[in-house]
Amino acid sequence: MIIDVSNIIGRHKFKPEITAQSLLSQMDKAGIDMAVVNCYAESIDNASVEQAFKSYPGRFIGLYTVNPWQDNAARELEDALANKGFKGLYMNPLRHGYMLCEHQVFYPLLEVCRKYQAPVWCYGAAEVFTSPIFFDEIAADFPDVNIIMGRMGLQYDNASAVAIGKRRTNIYLETSSSMDFNTHRAIKALGPDRVLLGTGTPEAGYFELELLKVRNATKGYENGEAKVLGENAARIFHIK
Repeated sequence: MIIDVSNIIGRHKFKPEITAQSLLSQMDKAGIDMAVVNCYAESIDNASVEQAFKSYPGRFIGLYTVNPWQDNAARELEDALANKGFKGLYMNPLRHGYMLCEHQVFYPLLEVCRKYQAPVWCYGAAEVFTSPIFFDEIAADFPDVNIIMGRMGLQYDNASAVAIGKRRTNIYLETSSSMDFNTHRAIKALGPDRVLLGTGTPEAGYFELELLKVRNATKGYENGEAKVLGENAARIFHIK
């Protein structure tokens, strides 16, 4: 089974809408079995995500997006996880205006994820708001929450992302936007058990390129390709 942990669905104020049907068409063409989907952080459209995974329950896994500055953010997230079928949290500090060292802003959301054993996908690029080094303390404070570092440093800070992942076993690195050698470095340092296929479709990459990159990087690792392409994600998201 191939599971891609980084995809966008929904409406945007300025960009064309991404529908479940259009994403499914691309997935089928590339041989992607399931996609973890979220909406644009700056144009929150959780309704389209919910409609996608309820209409195609075997193909989509929904991450809930909420602006942590909102007073009711934690209650809204809990309702999404407890009652609506969402399986995790999507965080993008760049779009919502907080730094990952401002724990009081978003830690209430992580407490909810801890309660429901829900993973967190968080943008982790070489930016002052989202530097990979911030993930170290977060992972230490929430050792029982699986945290996916999206973009794993985004080229410029991949070495730090890999170092943090090596130190914290609840950190997972996903491959979208990474150069080929960064994917090799992540798998070599962490092993194939804590790296996840991510494409960032349609914003960051596309399926065929990311599949090729992962398959090249997992050569020589026992069951490495199967783990990175799907087994690790299935374990994190409790997919049988």
